[in-house]
Amino acid sequence: MAPLPRAVRTWLTEAWFRDVPEAQIVEALPFPGVPLASVSRFLQSLADSPHAEEFGDLVTRIARLEWQGRVRLQSGRLDPSRRRVPRVKRLSHRAFIEQAYAPNRPIVVTDMMRDWKAVTRWTWPFLRRNVGTAEVQVMEARETTQQYDLNVERISEPTTLGEFIGWIERVRHSNARYLVARNNGLTAPGLRSLMGDIGFFSGILNRRLLDGFVYLWLGAGGTVTPLHHDTANNLFCQVRGRKRFILIDPANAELLRDVLSYYSPIDAERFDLQRFPWLAEVDRMTVTVGPGEALFIPSGWWHHVRSLSPSISVSMTNFTKLLDTDDASYPVPGRR
Repeated sequence: MAPLPRAVRTWLTEAWFRDVPEAQIVEALPFPGVPLASVSRFLQSLADSPHAEEFGDLVTRIARLEWQGRVRLQSGRLDPSRRRVPRVKRLSHRAFIEQAYAPNRPIVVTDMMRDWKAVTRWTWPFLRRNVGTAEVQVMEARETTQQYDLNVERISEPTTLGEFIGWIERVRHSNARYLVARNNGLTAPGLRSLMGDIGFFSGILNRRLLDGFVYLWLGAGGTVTPLHHDTANNLFCQVRGRKRFILIDPANAELLRDVLSYYSPIDAERFDLQRFPWLAEVDRMTVTVGPGEALFIPSGWWHHVRSLSPSISVSMTNFTKLLDTDDASYPVPGRR
């Protein structure tokens, strides 16, 4: 019989050393199709392992980190302002650092994209006329692909921006196709002419740091990005349409338990309290961002995104003060 996949073994190991009874482990197993006999044998091997005490110590350390996060969250609930995303018109660079960047708190800025020509210029006809021949990679078959955001390269196909815009105009509402950030953004050769239509928030962003830091998103209403966290601070700028964000504080460390890459299996719009009872203690903040508004998403913050209408967005990570929060520093298995 084939060995259990690594993700299954990891999940079983943590559950076992958290003293979860075997029957409950089997009932809560988030991996369909796993042979129960293999699960039982693996759990027995954990019980018989000469390193069981060391495994237990590591799981206890994780549990203590989760406890510390819960303490911080309980203290934060005493401040009602921390249970909503503040909206401000404008921020100086210093005020942005003090109110959002340094405290690692989301914030919506509503009146700092007036210098963005994109907000008035980037209509569908304008984009089709000026950059419609640009080749882009578009995710396909998202509605029929499990964990589609973990399979971006596999389900992406080349097309022109003009073809994709025509599809958006026809369907209006669909999660089947989406142009996401992995297109070299506005620095791609066919789209670089659009770079002059965006701004840099009065010095909050570095206008000389562009390649790999400025990304374009295009899609119909109804596109959904599942719950995940990023490794970099992100200023998400809405050009056309509206998007709804659900944000969760990273102090909810339990969300890392079943994570695949940066993605959680949890549906942020409908918490499954039967499968994940601890979600009853998790606070969600919901905010809608419209044209000309920007949402600061701090590094590590969990977020789920739904487009409420056909949408164009630009996400930017080129902050004047960059922190060591990126993919290279993010802990992954096998990296010491």
